[in-house]
Amino acid sequence: METVLVLDAQQRSALAVTRSLGSRGIRVITADTVPESLAGASRFSAGSEVYASPSEPEAFIASINALIKKHSIDVLYPVTEISLYTLLARRDELADTRLPLAPFSTIEQLANKAELVALCNGLGVAAPQSVQYFSAAEAIDDVRGFAYPLIIKPALSRIQIDGQWVNATVRQAADPEEALALLKSEPALQQHPFMIQQCIEGHGAGVFLLYDHGECIAHFTHRRVRERPPSGGVSVLSESVPTDPALLAQSQRILDAVKWHGVAMVEYKVGPDGTAYIMEVNTRFWGSLQLAIDSGVDFPFLLHEATMGRKTRGPEKYRTGNRLRWLMGDFDRLYLVLRNRNSAGNKFSEIVQFMKLLQAGTRYEVNRGGDMQPFWRELKLYWKALRG
Repeated sequence: METVLVLDAQQRSALAVTRSLGSRGIRVITADTVPESLAGASRFSAGSEVYASPSEPEAFIASINALIKKHSIDVLYPVTEISLYTLLARRDELADTRLPLAPFSTIEQLANKAELVALCNGLGVAAPQSVQYFSAAEAIDDVRGFAYPLIIKPALSRIQIDGQWVNATVRQAADPEEALALLKSEPALQQHPFMIQQCIEGHGAGVFLLYDHGECIAHFTHRRVRERPPSGGVSVLSESVPTDPALLAQSQRILDAVKWHGVAMVEYKVGPDGTAYIMEVNTRFWGSLQLAIDSGVDFPFLLHEATMGRKTRGPEKYRTGNRLRWLMGDFDRLYLVLRNRNSAGNKFSEIVQFMKLLQAGTRYEVNRGGDMQPFWRELKLYWKALRG
């Protein structure tokens, strides 16, 4: 029996990977830096382990190596950027196992938004007008020469400051004064590359793809119905929709150019004239992965088959109109709506929408019949967090 190790087990995407592979008869060991995790509570997890934080790379690699040897791991699946980057950066120190990822240099090329813009410019893929800087001090004298509003976008979504991983947030500035304030206050901009970028008005769009050593073998698209926070963020209710052929072809052009391997989420902003501008490429499993699996595109299993050298391909068409709801995330979203200065009518409408608990075509992401323990654990951890 093949055995895999799924890291970052507290993530919902890790739970989706665990359920996918475990239901296929693959032995799944889950692990995280905390002893209690969502995926670790699943009946499809054959064992739950703890490892050292990736913020301490040497201890992290040592603990992962110990787990690989203890459980005779065939494939290692990280699902967060920090774990992924740390493993690839120290690949030579890792015990003998398969890591279903593209080379580190390729992932860096796509994950670095400045390099991605340069790549897309060469491929004829539309990208926002961008100027790269390597520190905030370089940009201060230029801010009054740009059109506003503008976007200040760190080249990497996660960076290390004083040995700690931090989120490098994309910011919008309405005028030069706001841009200057951001340049002076944001730690991620002081000594790390970033771009000042044209602000594209429009709606977001994305394509999810799986490649087997340069060949696209599966794709999927969803739309976000509700997000937390309501202004835009993590999807709490999403729906499977047909893939736009033009966006699929454009996404494949980007990934073909780097001979991609593994999963990728290519994100765009579509302007009023229909032009799709590249925003970023995420090189890991995404939050609403379970929706793709429910719709007939089992990305974790397809990736596992490719990793084990077995030729496979996802469906040309998948089920559309399926919905996936993250109940606790939706509850958080409702709380944010109710505490904000929305009208009474708007708040009532949001309550009504939230209370529609049983709707045709909608499945729940964490709470699932036959595997409810992850939901009870999520409730326990949520209650613990509320109590401080």
